[in-house]
Amino acid sequence: MTYASVWMAEAVAGLARAPDPAAADREAAWMDTMLRRDPRSMGESRSGADRVWYGDVIGIYFRVDDAAMTVRVLLAGPARRR
Repeated sequence: MTYASVWMAEAVAGLARAPDPAAADREAAWMDTMLRRDPRSMGESRSGADRVWYGDVIGIYFRVDDAAMTVRVLLAGPARRR
């Protein structure tokens, strides 16, 4: 089964803060694909259905809703300090 992936406006805006926005967009697209396939396997669990996942360029904070088959990316930003 495939989950729907929704990137909240604040998360999309956070991608622009990465040192290389083009690389952040590419990594976000890859993360989005993985989240649609198996979101519970991505990143580390946090409180309840919340998870955090750090890639090479960006990190995301997301919530999985298994009943609705939806993943909401709540926050995104650079994974490393400048």
